Amino acid sequence: MKNSLKQRVQAGLRRAGLYHRLKASRLYDWYWSVADRSIIQRREEELAFYRANLTGLRAGDLVIDVGANQGFKTEMFLRLGARVVAVDPDATNQEILAQSFTRLRLCRRPVTIISKALGKKVGTETMFVNEPGSAKNTLNKKWVETLNGDTARFGERLGFAEERRVEVTTLEELMREHGVPFYVKIDVEGYEAVVMKGLKSPVPMLSFEVNLPEFRAEAKECIAMLERIDLQGRWNFIADCAGGMHLKDWATSAEMVQALEKCALPTVEVFWKSPAGLARLRGNK
Repeated sequence: MKNSLKQRVQAGLRRAGLYHRLKASRLYDWYWSVADRSIIQRREEELAFYRANLTGLRAGDLVIDVGANQGFKTEMFLRLGARVVAVDPDATNQEILAQSFTRLRLCRRPVTIISKALGKKVGTETMFVNEPGSAKNTLNKKWVETLNGDTARFGERLGFAEERRVEVTTLEELMREHGVPFYVKIDVEGYEAVVMKGLKSPVPMLSFEVNLPEFRAEAKECIAMLERIDLQGRWNFIADCAGGMHLKDWATSAEMVQALEKCALPTVEVFWKSPAGLARLRGNK
């Protein structure tokens, strides 16, 4: 009975376009601080990770959230004082992002929603859809084929029954329009290397997801592309934010490749920091 009432209330809020607005409010935080403190605790741990590792981030600096999905990381970056460009080609996610951050607010939060995918050039590409709003939707055919034959990774075989044509832009085009970011987060389900081909100039920090072992080669390709942008760049990676950076010291590109070769984790996030990118952002070059 209790769950049924909860579901009806949630359905009503969704129809009114208020559900995700409430999830992005202090009221939502208060509710979970009482109902299940562990949910708030996990978010606080992730926020602490970014606060500790996005060293040099200043209030008002730009963060580009590529593969923003429903805005969990966007919310993190806002809490750190950043303004955010949230990029996602999925219409369901775009609506949720708008409800969460830009609608029904006396003071609009500093979020710009880009209703496109990112790639190596401006144009259109095919997005393979598992279901509307799914974090598994992708522009990478290899990811689709991998999950079609893999029930272990997510506990089920994903279908990707629908295909949609979506608009594509590049990281360089976003920077021309919105400015140089302090940090770029890329989580696009196997399409990271293609997104990286649209970056030609350094940024202070960047991270990208790697699904292992299937996309180890693409991760090495990403590392090679970023090394060409800044030879002095340094590397680290995480399995999850709660565990912190995996390497004690930031590594060279060769050391990072070696670490990935040995890595047996199913998914990691690789971080890159660029002295040239920081100099560019702060106007020292």
